[in-house]
Amino acid sequence: MTTVADTALTVREPSRATGASPVARWPSEGAGVTDVARWIRDRTTRLVAVVVVATMASVGPPPLPAQATAPGTVRVLTRNLYFGGDLGPSVAAPDLATFLAANAALLNHVDLVDFPARARLFAAEIGEHRPDLVGLQEVALWRTGPIGDPAPATTVRYDYLALLLAELAGAGLRYDVAVALDEADLEAPAGAPHNLDARLTLRDVILVRRGGRLRVTGTSAAHFTRNLVATIRATGDTVTFTRGWTAVDATREGRPIRFVNTHLEAVDPAVRTRQAAELSRGPLRRRSSTVLVGDLNSGPDLPSPADRAAYLTLLAGGMRDTWPLLHPRDPGFTADLGEDLDQPATSLEHRLDMIMIRGAVVPVWSRRFGTERQTPDGRWASDHLGHVAALVVFGRHR
Repeated sequence: MTTVADTALTVREPSRATGASPVARWPSEGAGVTDVARWIRDRTTRLVAVVVVATMASVGPPPLPAQATAPGTVRVLTRNLYFGGDLGPSVAAPDLATFLAANAALLNHVDLVDFPARARLFAAEIGEHRPDLVGLQEVALWRTGPIGDPAPATTVRYDYLALLLAELAGAGLRYDVAVALDEADLEAPAGAPHNLDARLTLRDVILVRRGGRLRVTGTSAAHFTRNLVATIRATGDTVTFTRGWTAVDATREGRPIRFVNTHLEAVDPAVRTRQAAELSRGPLRRRSSTVLVGDLNSGPDLPSPADRAAYLTLLAGGMRDTWPLLHPRDPGFTADLGEDLDQPATSLEHRLDMIMIRGAVVPVWSRRFGTERQTPDGRWASDHLGHVAALVVFGRHR
């Protein structure tokens, strides 16, 4: 059933020839983007009763916003692919035997949650929404090698990016990798039944739809200077959980936009907040049309003030959260569906996966997704939901 949260608003720029607007009472010519966003929020509130009545009888997938609803419309999507397990037991293992067992259990779990099957679900989601830009997090590359070999493991077990691109191509969906950044790169021995070294490389990736009206003019990426450093109890070694951001600069019909994708620190709120501040001072600093997507591991509904701090830092830096602008009465929870990807959709309790904007960008439609389809063995595509939005860019023409 289509809900209010799935409903698209059609927004067009006022006609400069006549001064008329296709949408009643559009803000005045000198109004800022904040005024336009407030107009959309107020208009949405007034339409709620009408939309509910009109959609109660609807079934099937929600309608997608038309590409041509306004000049400069860009559709963006964020998705955490879930690397496949929990590193906590390996980090906390008190001795070598427990460490080997924890690593083996992690690799077993990665096999269990079956990324090749999940990749088909991700491709179907992208096919349903046809975003111009896709921000992906936890794009894992799992490799193995002989146990105890000091050389890095190189035998590919699962390449999440290659598997997803193959599924997209098989479905006739043409997407290119605009930028990819290798982040945490971790290797450790896994005990029985594997008895091999297992290596996990995590990546953030931006995909761009080929053949659309979006023209990429540049890309960039960087690691954060502040990252979580942890000590492996069983060995005494320290490991750095490197994170970072990727970005694409592009134009749509001559209107410039910067699209930034990130995955902030999950465990340490102080590190996470420093990373948010780095974003604000770095790729998000410019005042023109900017979009941030990603798994922020922070949000307005988290019970701990420390866990809300990164989200608030981004707001203080000038970003605006699109979800409450379009869905003021919906908390929009996106996490989580459990490590085994089999928890009921009602288990969602936090909103971590976000689309934020700055400058001359207006959100006109969005929805969460991720509980519409499952793998043959009954698993969701990820432990998080995805978030897709249609944005109108009102920047100056180049």
